[in-house]
Amino acid sequence: MKTMSLSLCLLVTLSATTWAGNWHAAGSLQCGDCHLQHSSDSRNPTTEGPYSILLKKNSINELCLSCHDGTNATSPDVLDPVVMYNSTPSQASAAGFFITLAVANQHGHSLGVPTIVPLQGASRSMELNCSSCHASHGNGNYRNLVEDPAGTGASISVVEGVNVYEKVAPDNPPTAGGSTVAFSRDNIGYASGLSAWCSACHDQLATNNTATTPAHFNSHPSSVALNAFPAPGHTDAAHWVSGTGEGFAGVGGIPRIPFQAPTATTFVTATTPQMTNEVSCMSCHKGHGSSNAKGLLWPYLEGGDASLSACQQCHNK
Repeated sequence: MKTMSLSLCLLVTLSATTWAGNWHAAGSLQCGDCHLQHSSDSRNPTTEGPYSILLKKNSINELCLSCHDGTNATSPDVLDPVVMYNSTPSQASAAGFFITLAVANQHGHSLGVPTIVPLQGASRSMELNCSSCHASHGNGNYRNLVEDPAGTGASISVVEGVNVYEKVAPDNPPTAGGSTVAFSRDNIGYASGLSAWCSACHDQLATNNTATTPAHFNSHPSSVALNAFPAPGHTDAAHWVSGTGEGFAGVGGIPRIPFQAPTATTFVTATTPQMTNEVSCMSCHKGHGSSNAKGLLWPYLEGGDASLSACQQCHNK
């Protein structure tokens, strides 16, 4: 009975906690979505099993994708082909999508495939699953992003209302329309923190190393203001703010890429173009993957009219 009383206390405590912008946390954490109570011989035959830690599926990836593969209209779809965001202005989610489970993905992160982590000094091999990046039972971070993705003992905060802003929160209980709006690219504005989170694993990108003239950096800088360079500079901040012309939507262009607004305090200020905006990892890459190589937002490696579109939005060369 002591164990049950402790469990009830924990449930009450979790239910009273509000973590905006996340799911599978606090009041939206429904144990039965993922776990069986006993995994006995009289279990629900649709769940197969019994599997480890009373999961309904044989692996974390299979479990997560059983809802997030497009078959559940109320859950964000992260597996190609994705159609749930077709009615939104961007027609895309913030993080993009994977391809088939356990297949090497040249267009983003691979799930269930041993992979040498790119742009990492230690050249470590990892086999990613959904909980490599997302806390299964929720935490205080945006989208339940884990605090220590590289397993180094770090504690990285990416908090909604501080680092990331959303315009509309998901419905609770979830609805198809509410999830489409809440998890679309158009609903998210960035202030800071995402590049530090990504570079925890891709640590060769963790610093903006200076270079010999005339270049400023040895690699593309992140978290540096567009107008931080001396005239004439490598960037054209006025072109970026205008949002028209080379690189932008139209012939050979794409919609404005995501950006950081480090002084943002609201969704509006996080999504208003300014000369002080910054490039982050999310400016160029989708967290899960995209239809372009390397998870890029535009076909840089594929070539064609749009191959330099994102570059032109900031540089206008």
